[in-house]
Amino acid sequence: MFLNANLFEPGKSKSERSFIQSAVKQNTRFDGRKSNEFRDVKLTFGSDWGTVAVSMGDTKVLAQVSCDIGTPSSARANEGTLYLNVDIKGVAFLDEIQSTHDQRFLTLNSLLERTFRSSRCLDLESLCIAVEQHVWCVRVDINVLNHDGNLYDASTIAALAALMHFRRPEVSYAEGEIHTFSERERELMPLLFLHYPVSVTYCVYKSSSHPLVDPTLLEENAADSIIVLSFNSYQELCTLNAGGTAPTNVRTIMQCARSAANRSKAVVQFIRKALELDAERRLQPNRVAGLVDLLNDTAPMLSFKHLMEQEMQMEVVQQSSCEEPIQPKETVAHEQLHKVTEIAETPMDESSWLPSEQNLQQEQLVEDVPQSLKESTPITATTSKSKPNRGKNKASKKQQLTQRKQDQSDSEEEVTLIL
Repeated sequence: MFLNANLFEPGKSKSERSFIQSAVKQNTRFDGRKSNEFRDVKLTFGSDWGTVAVSMGDTKVLAQVSCDIGTPSSARANEGTLYLNVDIKGVAFLDEIQSTHDQRFLTLNSLLERTFRSSRCLDLESLCIAVEQHVWCVRVDINVLNHDGNLYDASTIAALAALMHFRRPEVSYAEGEIHTFSERERELMPLLFLHYPVSVTYCVYKSSSHPLVDPTLLEENAADSIIVLSFNSYQELCTLNAGGTAPTNVRTIMQCARSAANRSKAVVQFIRKALELDAERRLQPNRVAGLVDLLNDTAPMLSFKHLMEQEMQMEVVQQSSCEEPIQPKETVAHEQLHKVTEIAETPMDESSWLPSEQNLQQEQLVEDVPQSLKESTPITATTSKSKPNRGKNKASKKQQLTQRKQDQSDSEEEVTLIL
């Protein structure tokens, strides 16, 4: 049974792979989405700071952030540490004996470390308490509750939302002793970020030139290549992970990169909006959900499509209210003609071509060159192509050098006499 354990995972058998390849060739997906359409992302914040549940379709992930005081590394004595750990034991068909468990565990951990640690999204220097003695050690634990494809995106969104939602206690260090303030004494402090990375996954098939975004488990296992792009909210590339047997050209990768950059920016805006709503909910009594509510899906969920649609409607209303009255066509045309005449009348700035000092130096060099050199330059250019005239060229060069020395010596004698 364990020799063919991979066949029990959806999309691993040959018949399923051929069926999905034929469906992709016809530009159809089983859930009715388009090739560039994402699943809805839903966030649910727990009662503890740094507890977030993320669901993308049937893929569900729970992230929890914790911190502790530890010692820094010798290489970076003034920086805190960030640890990331993924646990996929909650998935039934990914048994520990199967090879898929180790493969997915290693790839998930390496991807998260590259996305968050290697790109240095957190300001680790702000986690330092005392140089070379005490720093904050932040740990992110991600538990996979259900796996229906695209664990990469769900894990990165859960880790980012949990880190942005987390609050650490304030600490004072005096005379070699650390004092940790409670929440009643001082307010908890959020973590400082340098940028906010989000990953987007694409599946590439040999039967089609259009990659599928946000794949399900069936589509992911039947794909020939997988491309994972991580962008931050500034639309800067953080990580790129591509592997498989399907040939990918530059055009498809750039197309995926453009859509991934826009997607990451929208997801960061959605997380910020969800954090604002959670902060408002925490001010009200008995409105914070616990862990049992998160697991039972009874906690209030914040949907990506719902919040972003509301923001788009608000922007449209603001733009319509702030619009100026429309001018008649004659006045607009008159203003355009006036602008054109102003641009045409402005003189051209020739100083930007070459600086004045450089022009003077070049003119002096041209004047100092003797006329014998000016007359001999075209002759040498034509005679250098023929082989028997090499001796003559050398002799002419020697004569030119002697003439230069004589001219310089004459000029020096004249200067001394005048002085």
